[in-house]
Parts: sequence; structure tokens; C-alpha cells
Amino acid sequence: MKDVGREGYGGSGPGAITPDGCAVELYRRMDTRGEPEIVARAAGDRLPGARLLELGSGAGRLTRPLVQLGFAVTAVDESAEMLAAVRERLPGAVRTVHSAIETLQLDGRPAYEVVLLASFLVHAGTEGVREGLLRTCRRYVADDGCVVIQRESPGLHLELPYARELPDGGLIRLVSSEPSAVGRPGTRSLRCEYRFPDARWTQTYLSCPLTEEEFEGALAQAGLELDGYLDEGRTWARAVPGARAR
Repeated sequence: MKDVGREGYGGSGPGAITPDGCAVELYRRMDTRGEPEIVARAAGDRLPGARLLELGSGAGRLTRPLVQLGFAVTAVDESAEMLAAVRERLPGAVRTVHSAIETLQLDGRPAYEVVLLASFLVHAGTEGVREGLLRTCRRYVADDGCVVIQRESPGLHLELPYARELPDGGLIRLVSSEPSAVGRPGTRSLRCEYRFPDARWTQTYLSCPLTEEEFEGALAQAGLELDGYLDEGRTWARAVPGARAR
């Protein structure tokens, strides 16, 4: 599979840049902020040993702690360079699959106790991509399993610029959110800057805001139902195959 750039996405800075504008070297440096523990709560008593399909693993920011928590992880990413970083971090411990999420085809159609769609990917602005992502989640989640999805916080596009510190003296700034000329209706173009003492990166990407009602409608279209939220900010959702939600 050849990595192909996505319209409306781009990035700059040292090292390889993925089709959606992410810098591989940057994502090697990114930290976790409690996400693996949220996923573990969603899995409940299935740990240790729960099979987890990580859609959009990047360089393994979440993969390594998920493995340490007892998940058996299959990591999927459309960037070969990102997957190489995963294998470097976790030699022999994780299966990696080089594929776009929305076109993922796994031999034998395995079923996973947990399917993870993090990094706000559900807000993909390109027409048809969100639907493809959620169909993949439904295709590979076990009938008694769950899908864990990270959503944007309400008002994200209105509270700019936003900044937070990163490890090793780094800083991330979400600089702007503007209406996009490409993508589905309502899509916005966001620009991020990442600054470290020894390097700087930028990323431009598309995001389509979703109300909770729109989010639940998108789940239903893919054959999923919202089972509840996993955090007070309602940015982490647990979904299950249709007709199973409590």
C-alpha cells in the first residue's frame, strides 16, 4: 500500500509527514493524558487478555500503555512510518496492519472485544470518511464487545487559540479554526503548531463538529448504539452493536 495524501490535510517540519499531516517524529514525543485507563474501564473485567483493535495507532502513543494494561493489540495505521515506530517501541508484542481505516480488510474478519477510534477521527471532514470509519468499527467489534470513541469537547472551535505543555519542553497551540472550502457541509480547517526546543512542526486538518444527537445518528447509521460516556466532559463514548445498549 502506498501512502496517499488527503485533500485538506498537510504538515511541515522534520521527518516523515503522514497522509493526514501528522509528523512521525512529533508523535514519538507525544504523551498520554489518561486515555489508556479510560479504555481499560470500558473493557471492564475482560482484562487481562482482551483483544483490542486500535484504529489509527500513530507511533504507538497509546499502544504501549494499552499493552502494559493487558490488551492484546492489533494496531492499524495508513502510515508505514508510524507503524515502524510502533514495532520499534514494542518489538514482537503487537500485530501491525498498514491500511486506511475506512477500507480495512482483515483476513478471516476477526472479532475484537474492544475497538478503539481515538484522536477525534470520528470528526473526519471528508465526505464519506466518518461513515467508513464507523462501519469498520462495527465490522470488527464482537457482538458482546464495545467501541470506544474519542469526541471533540463542546466549543473547541470557539475557544481559540488554545495551548498546553508537552513533555521535554514542548508546547502545542491550536491556532485557528476556519470554514473549509473542501469537505462535507460544516467542515472546518484547523491549524496546529508544535514547538520544542530543538524542532517545530505544523499540521492542518479537517474537522466536522458533531452535536450529541448527530453523533448518535452517525452511530446508528453504522449499526452501533451509544452505551454511555466514560468521562465527565462527555468526550469519550462507549458504543455497542445495535439493540445491545442499556
